[in-house]
Amino acid sequence: MRVTKLAIVCPSALVMGVTTNCLNFALVFYAHDKFGADTFQASLFGSLYSLSYLLCCSFGGKLLQKIPPLRSILLAISFVFIGLWLMLKAPTLTIAYIVQTGIGISISLFWPQLMGWLSSGQEGKQLARATSFFNFSWSTGTIVAPFLAGFLSDLNGVYPLYACLAFTAVNGLYVASAGYRLQHDETATAAATTTSSTAAQQQLGDHSPTIRFPAWYGLVCAWFAIGFLYNSYPLMAEQSLGFSRQHIGNLILLRALFATIMMTAMGFCSFWQFRYWQLIAGHLLLAVNMLLFGFASNSVSITMLISMSGILCAHAYTNSMFHGISGSTNRTLRMAIHEAALSIGAVIGGAATGWLFERTRSIRGCGLFVAAIVASAVVCDILFAIMAGRRRAH
Repeated sequence: MRVTKLAIVCPSALVMGVTTNCLNFALVFYAHDKFGADTFQASLFGSLYSLSYLLCCSFGGKLLQKIPPLRSILLAISFVFIGLWLMLKAPTLTIAYIVQTGIGISISLFWPQLMGWLSSGQEGKQLARATSFFNFSWSTGTIVAPFLAGFLSDLNGVYPLYACLAFTAVNGLYVASAGYRLQHDETATAAATTTSSTAAQQQLGDHSPTIRFPAWYGLVCAWFAIGFLYNSYPLMAEQSLGFSRQHIGNLILLRALFATIMMTAMGFCSFWQFRYWQLIAGHLLLAVNMLLFGFASNSVSITMLISMSGILCAHAYTNSMFHGISGSTNRTLRMAIHEAALSIGAVIGGAATGWLFERTRSIRGCGLFVAAIVASAVVCDILFAIMAGRRRAH
């Protein structure tokens, strides 16, 4: 039985999506229960993970490209497994921070290589479909993760970490066995196809669209909101609104569910591609959504707004991913930039809103702050749209 790279990439992305999102959500409560961490200290786990991941994607791009994709994926999974085991053994908050930083470094060997490998040799509709399958896989993991982490955290703060350890072991065994079963002739054919496609692209030159720049900045701002929702809001909601951990997990699940639906739908549509108007509209709606989120105090309004944030953040993510790699001759590097952009937002968003809440105890103030950051993406979009219009006029 033959195994294609899609059969490796999508299941592995699904399991890793469950693992990392479950871990980062659960660590907020685990740090509070085991080490007595406050909101800001707990939010640092997500920020350190994203920061170390960001630095490796930003400065280790050329090194990552030298490692064969399958080997890089297996190394990443192995290092994450070791990191999770060390996290369970960490005696102090400082050691736990160091371990979380190491896990972020390990993940930098996983996502850029996985996405670059999958998208190699594809453009237009094929590229949109490939990214749609990939986005559906990892984002489905984000649906499962918050429910599982919230449920297990309610039972015991350490249970989600044991679950993550098990998921990582299963992921490693699957990728290793599937990779081994890749037949030699199929591997050679895939390599030849990728090589010829890359050579053809290089002869034509890089034709990356300018819209990738506001799309990247929009991703930074969207993941600033994600940093707030994932790294700071869970403890805020527990302490200020009296929500249970499972209820908070269910809210994050809804955000992930609507994000998955949006990413999948955009992969099968093309009207939005290379269009500035949809970029402006998406970022503007996200800014308004986060502004209203700060004023929401009941479960119904919070549920509606957090679901909408999933749709709008998915819109920003898909724009960044598609426009970032479209027309590019170096997909792995572009995916590293994409991952770095979302990491920047998550790092600053989680840490900044956690710090702000500790000093103001105001979810409303945090919502206003996040909305202002996202609104700056709208300004960026409009400026690039004006410049693009002038170039077309000339």
